[in-house]
Amino acid sequence: MPGPSLPVVTGADGTPVARPATGALFDGPADDPGDHFCSGSVVESATGDLVVTAAHCVADGDGTPARTGMSFAPGYDDGTAPFGYWTVTAAAVPPGWLESGDPDSDVAFLTVSRPDGPPIQQVTGAYRIAFGAPGTDGDDTPVTAVGYNDGDDDATTVSGTAGTLDEDQWQLDQPGLDQGASGGPWLTGPDDSEILAVTGGYQQGGDSPDVSYGADLGPAAQAAYRSAGGTD
Repeated sequence: MPGPSLPVVTGADGTPVARPATGALFDGPADDPGDHFCSGSVVESATGDLVVTAAHCVADGDGTPARTGMSFAPGYDDGTAPFGYWTVTAAAVPPGWLESGDPDSDVAFLTVSRPDGPPIQQVTGAYRIAFGAPGTDGDDTPVTAVGYNDGDDDATTVSGTAGTLDEDQWQLDQPGLDQGASGGPWLTGPDDSEILAVTGGYQQGGDSPDVSYGADLGPAAQAAYRSAGGTD
């Protein structure tokens, strides 16, 4: 994968946006988005139009297809969408989640678009994905986790040290993330430019705001990414 591509980005009013590539997923289409219910982030891809989130945000894990037609607002802040709303036109979800709700496969890659203008990656920048098992990365990995709790107009950001619940799940013992933060990134690497995990997996990200979980972005996630057009 190429290196990080996170430039300083400004909104329509010229104000720098703190995390332009992270945003909120909304129930409805771009022209009538409704309420936000999950979180996501723009990721580097060959197509320039991919957003990573949790699979449980778009699929029930009971054999039914993933949903599309909702919208994504990158850089959502103070109740406003500085780059507008982008419609979700496709969703790539690992079979393990689609067929049986396997928490180790709780990740999805969404294709987003709008009627005119460049792909979203050219507008917001994008994160690199740190594909790989926790066992190879080890415990005690510093992360910054970001998500949009239900009803909040701004993102919640927590920082701490992620450990491994097991070989396929990360665990972060820091309070703050709650319902709605699912799919938000766990950032690591230089300048928080890489995504280690997204909130989800075990207990769909956690039953308590005091601890969060994230499925490893391993082979299942990488296969979904490729099927979505992430690589040539």
